[in-house]
Amino acid sequence: MSEIIEEFFQGYCRAYDMARTAVGEFRLEDKKLVLDQIDCDYGTCIHRENCQMMKQVLAFMEQENEKRRE
Repeated sequence: MSEIIEEFFQGYCRAYDMARTAVGEFRLEDKKLVLDQIDCDYGTCIHRENCQMMKQVLAFMEQENEKRRE
């Protein structure tokens, strides 16, 4: 059984045209943090290419994975 890590991300959502908070759930897989799910419509969102919150998510994952490499 793997550990679930939850993180909150805040930002402007173009799809909803408002500020919102999204909860991301991550799991460790081969010593790397992997996004399991996020409580927004990122996968089907028409704005996913320019999503500021998802940029935060990806930056968070990169930062955490850098820590794990050390």
